[in-house]
Amino acid sequence: MSTSAAAPTRRGARTATLATGLVLSGVLLGACGGDPAPTAASVPAAPTTTVDPAVRSYCATVARVQAEQSSPQAGQGGVQRAGAAARKQVDDLVATAPPELAADWRTVQRLTDQGLDSLARTGGDPRKIDRDELTTLRQQAEPAVAHIKSVTEQRCHTTFRAPGS
Repeated sequence: MSTSAAAPTRRGARTATLATGLVLSGVLLGACGGDPAPTAASVPAAPTTTVDPAVRSYCATVARVQAEQSSPQAGQGGVQRAGAAARKQVDDLVATAPPELAADWRTVQRLTDQGLDSLARTGGDPRKIDRDELTTLRQQAEPAVAHIKSVTEQRCHTTFRAPGS
């Protein structure tokens, strides 16, 4: 049977997803209304009105990142690859953020980098990551995350909802 060969691959993917989720759950996903559980990332609903052209690129980036984070393929390829994808996603959000969110996204970027660096120090083993450090990072991110969520919902005319709702 091929089930034993497939099991380590699935387990590695779950580990990578969990690791990235642990780092980003209160930061990146929380910024857009996500639940702290990595499997319950929010997905933005379709915009309810026309988006201002000045933020169209940002809104499209938010929607893309949310879809990537909630995709069944999220975390595939191991912790290092998932971490690189997460850094790229945050970089894209920083690059497209409207001026009123630029500082907040840079804060999220810095805290995400710290969380991913902490995970790297464990050799990529999410069971060894310092949960207190992650809690601290999430708490430090809360003001920026709240502002990002509020402005993003307002500027992108989108309502965040849990997958399947």
